[in-house]
Amino acid sequence: MREYQAYVLGEDGHIKQRIDLTCADDDAAREQAASLGDGHAIELWQSDRKIATFEPDPLKTEKAAGWLKSELQPPK
Repeated sequence: MREYQAYVLGEDGHIKQRIDLTCADDDAAREQAASLGDGHAIELWQSDRKIATFEPDPLKTEKAAGWLKSELQPPK
């Protein structure tokens, strides 16, 4: 098993949180890191080697949720 670090990035691009992962290989680490996003960008690293960046799904962000909510409300 290998050690990986997933970094949750804020809207300003700065690290908000580090999540340590232990996975069999890069593919397993990518899969696990991709599931962590929850509206934030994620960078996956193994030591000083950047493996991948996962951008948030624009339809799952708070801004999109607020827009959808306002669009779905009945007219007054």
